[in-house]
Amino acid sequence: MVSVPKYQAKTLPEFDVFISHANKDKEDMIEELYQSLNKLGIKIFYDKESLEWGDNWKDRILNGTKKAEFAIIVISENFFDREWTERELNEFLNRQNRNGQKLILPILHNITVSQLQEKYPSIADIQAIDSSKYSCDQIALLFARQLIKRLKSE
Repeated sequence: MVSVPKYQAKTLPEFDVFISHANKDKEDMIEELYQSLNKLGIKIFYDKESLEWGDNWKDRILNGTKKAEFAIIVISENFFDREWTERELNEFLNRQNRNGQKLILPILHNITVSQLQEKYPSIADIQAIDSSKYSCDQIALLFARQLIKRLKSE
């Protein structure tokens, strides 16, 4: 008997992960995280790499939020109250609530759990990791594990 996969190739996500972050955190952490994920061959939506000259960046970003398997959300004080970081976060929250599948992988970057709870109570119950306790290479490996688990369950 031939087993047919549950998904068709065209419905596979375009990106393994969307990195949601504040621009001010790029040099401090995001660039290195991007490089660590990229070394593992992970398909990443990262504004700096995914947006091209002449693109409507708002459309491209919203499209990216729909086409990623996971979202790594790097939450820092720089992330708070920025129109686009909040918009991305809301897009992912809505998607996660709709399909009930793990999507949001929060990283606390120079903030405390209590700051997270105060600012974003809706994601305070999602297990987060602290960027001060892991290198970017370690975070990339933790992410790869999540991706492998997801692929095995399909």
